[in-house]
Amino acid sequence: MADKGSKKNSWFSNIFSQISPDKEGTKEKGRYIINGKTGTNKDKDENTTTTAETTESGVLDRTMHAVGNIASVAENAAENAAENVASVAESAAGNIANAAIVAEAADAVTDIVENVENAAMEVATSTVKSISNLSDIINAFSKLESTVKDKFKDELVHPEIKEDVEIRKSNDLCKEEEDFLKVRKEYIKESFAKYVGVDVKEIDVDDIPVIAFAGSGGGFRAMIANTAYIRATQDSGLYDCGTYFAGVSGCCLSLAQQYSSLHATKDNPIQDLLDDFKIRLTDHIANPFGFLKEISKTSQLETAIELSFGGLVEKEHANLKARVIDTFGSLLTAKLLLEKDLEPQRQDFKLSQQKRFFKDGKKMMPIYTAVESHKAETEKVGLKKHYDWYEFTPFEIGSEEHGAWIPTWSFGREFKSGKSVNRVPEQNISQLLGMFGSAPCAPFKEYLETFKQVATDGWAKEKLIELYSDFSVLVGDDMKDKIEETSIFLPADNHYHGFMVSKLRFELLDSGVSNDLPLYPLVHSSRKVDVIIAFDSSGTVNKHEDFVKKQEELASRKGIKIEERDLESKYCEIYNYLPNVESDGPSAAHPCTLCYIPYLPNDKVKKNFAPCVEYFMTKFTYNEEEIDLMIKLAKQNWLEAAEEKVKNIIIEAWKKKRDARVKN
Repeated sequence: MADKGSKKNSWFSNIFSQISPDKEGTKEKGRYIINGKTGTNKDKDENTTTTAETTESGVLDRTMHAVGNIASVAENAAENAAENVASVAESAAGNIANAAIVAEAADAVTDIVENVENAAMEVATSTVKSISNLSDIINAFSKLESTVKDKFKDELVHPEIKEDVEIRKSNDLCKEEEDFLKVRKEYIKESFAKYVGVDVKEIDVDDIPVIAFAGSGGGFRAMIANTAYIRATQDSGLYDCGTYFAGVSGCCLSLAQQYSSLHATKDNPIQDLLDDFKIRLTDHIANPFGFLKEISKTSQLETAIELSFGGLVEKEHANLKARVIDTFGSLLTAKLLLEKDLEPQRQDFKLSQQKRFFKDGKKMMPIYTAVESHKAETEKVGLKKHYDWYEFTPFEIGSEEHGAWIPTWSFGREFKSGKSVNRVPEQNISQLLGMFGSAPCAPFKEYLETFKQVATDGWAKEKLIELYSDFSVLVGDDMKDKIEETSIFLPADNHYHGFMVSKLRFELLDSGVSNDLPLYPLVHSSRKVDVIIAFDSSGTVNKHEDFVKKQEELASRKGIKIEERDLESKYCEIYNYLPNVESDGPSAAHPCTLCYIPYLPNDKVKKNFAPCVEYFMTKFTYNEEEIDLMIKLAKQNWLEAAEEKVKNIIIEAWKKKRDARVKN
């Protein structure tokens, strides 16, 4: 195995080192240096790799550095794992019978890493050559800081800075959500009558059950699968009867696109989004030059960079730290939300502006989620770590567990004694998406548990678990706990809004570390959801015991008794949620029915095709064939086991509410 001293720079560092500012310090636009040669854009020809001078752009430097970090996490992890495994094998040769085999495997990992590096170097080099307007992109980055700073206090760009705000202390729904519920029921009245098969005259809006869709996490895989399931419900007529659509992690990415001008204004936003996936997901998000390639397609480079990356500057001006996960969010929006014509998209980069698509009742209300990790002491369980859930809607942001809510447009401000003390712009949705999908910020323990659940059983899995067990004994419990609580990346930094006087900041992360389904906000005591239709395309979907465990945690936290109602089909299980039992937190107050629909393999689509196993959450590229197959699987599973069963549940819920109204 090569020693550390001979370890070469990462492929990202090697290729990016070819782009450097003019050593003479020239500030002439279009001036560049390639491999030590100076020239201008006029000098370049088809065989010359060209860049602009890199002016003093802190954002660009940090972005490229962060992209390099994100891109090389797997690479470094593999290298470190190879070195660490070999080291452990050598030092413990007397105790571990298979030390030689482990060391040999570690050498093989190193060889694979080198091959990946070489291939990535070739791809990156060709990508640089393909970006003809790289000069303009870098110049736009150099202007970003001043552009954002100039608009930071512009009331025309950020009208929210004209207002002060107080924290709302309550767990009632805000007025805007209550108003939405009224108009939504009126709007879906005809669709619901058609769905249940009766004349619209037989429908009283108060009898229409509150139906909520719930989409799981699981990276781009979940983004595609959740969208595919929703497309299937459109054909059934159910989609038009929904009230809420809540998401975790990858599903949040789908929601952000559905409620953007890219798709919300189309005749069929869901189908349009599925078609768009086939175009946008061909390049890897972690390719350091992939995002430059996406930006280069827009007609307004400065606007594209301002919208995607301006939030990093805004966050620092709001006295917050911009971390790697914030840059990850900017890369996501550059990948998923930018269109060629950007002016109509300015509103897409503020979550509060999504209400323009649904406040009149024409669409469901989206609910995004994140969690805060901490230890809570209760009389019942003693010292126990758990996660507090926070929900983000275009109306409000807050937590039922704390009873503290602020208008969405005020997220990013500092609060003291329940009032905002500064007026800064609403946090860019780029940084929110980074936070919603911040699985890399999860503690190492979460990765370990996921590995145990999703890794294929066999010698390699058993040996790695055995090695970790030996390592844990070696370092002791205290050090083991510290290691397991460590994260690869720090969670997003945000100002705390609540009633703990001594608390000024808090860190929110991907809610999938707590539960892969956004059930917590849907059993909110004031929402009174009647039916939850949950699509699970998480990495642990094949381990049903994990779903059961998370259900039990939910039941304990929310005071719910769970009844198994119909478990005949693995593609659609039905559970009753009955409230008013002892709980560890704010109790649910309304009975509802959960329709659990796991994204499982189906031989009628393709034998042994298991996307939740084959497509790991770090897979960021999908071709048209893969996407079509995922759509086909969601549709087949829905039609085969869920469509009729869910419909019967909804009709039953409607009749129950109708009969209760008539009786009273």
